[in-house]
Amino acid sequence: MGRNIGLTGDEKGRIQSLRESGNSVRATTTKVGHSKKMVSRYLSAPNDYCQTYANVNASKLTEAVKTKIFNIAKLPNIHTARQVQAALRIRGAKPIQSLTTIRKAMSVTHAYRKIPACPPLTLNRKLKRLAWARHHQLEQTNWAAIVFTDEKKFNLDGPDGFHKTWVERTADVPNVWSRHSGGGGCMDNMLDRCRQIVGPNMGFQQNNAPVHKSCLVKNFMNNENVELLDWPAYSPDFNIIENLWGILARKVYEGARQYQTVLELKNAILLAWETLDQPVMANLYASLPKRIFDCACLQGAYVQGNRDQF
Repeated sequence: MGRNIGLTGDEKGRIQSLRESGNSVRATTTKVGHSKKMVSRYLSAPNDYCQTYANVNASKLTEAVKTKIFNIAKLPNIHTARQVQAALRIRGAKPIQSLTTIRKAMSVTHAYRKIPACPPLTLNRKLKRLAWARHHQLEQTNWAAIVFTDEKKFNLDGPDGFHKTWVERTADVPNVWSRHSGGGGCMDNMLDRCRQIVGPNMGFQQNNAPVHKSCLVKNFMNNENVELLDWPAYSPDFNIIENLWGILARKVYEGARQYQTVLELKNAILLAWETLDQPVMANLYASLPKRIFDCACLQGAYVQGNRDQF
């Protein structure tokens, strides 16, 4: 008996008619006389059904196909191997079924890297960052007396901000827009707790989100005798709590862990916070003078080094 090559044209039309008339997939398979798997495969992608794929490994791809893959990967709107696979089909090339084959071919000239969250810097913003850095170099600010703040969102199904893309190995990783100002928080007894830890002469850092610049917040801080640290816009690389959030997120989502309830997630966050080592925080504070020095040397540009630091 010969091999069943798939559905005929008449069978495809009958399946479409049965589904449009309200029949379930199971009822359709019974009436057509084919397996549920075959019918479901056709219904999921009618145009691609029984299409011939180039099922070869990356080492056996022709140079012409490799060149097409490399050229497609360079396009600004292409970020994944699946998008390359779809683009190959659109360009009339023989489709490649295995995403692994495409990834291996792309890895010759491209690397799959994380996109660092770097808000764009204009010349004016660089000059303001440079002036801020030089000011604190001269003042020799006591950073240990500064309380750093920022918002952080935790999700039940995993963290944000770990997106990757394919980039040429010889090219820099593209910068992408990142939210530099966010939602508000609750002060409650936080200031009293900070004074107990840091001391009565503490400084308070917060970014330039509109909620932080409001008259209500400024008046509250004045009434509490809190000295606000002047902070340059678009400067996540100076805020050491960004690093701390990254460390905390890796602990909370270790092993690709996900959570079922908000309470479960909250308990995991608190447990991870309790396990943070004091030397880690001390090292982050100790890194501030070098970050400021590097920013001054770079004329206000983002601090280089570990590009995943914020």
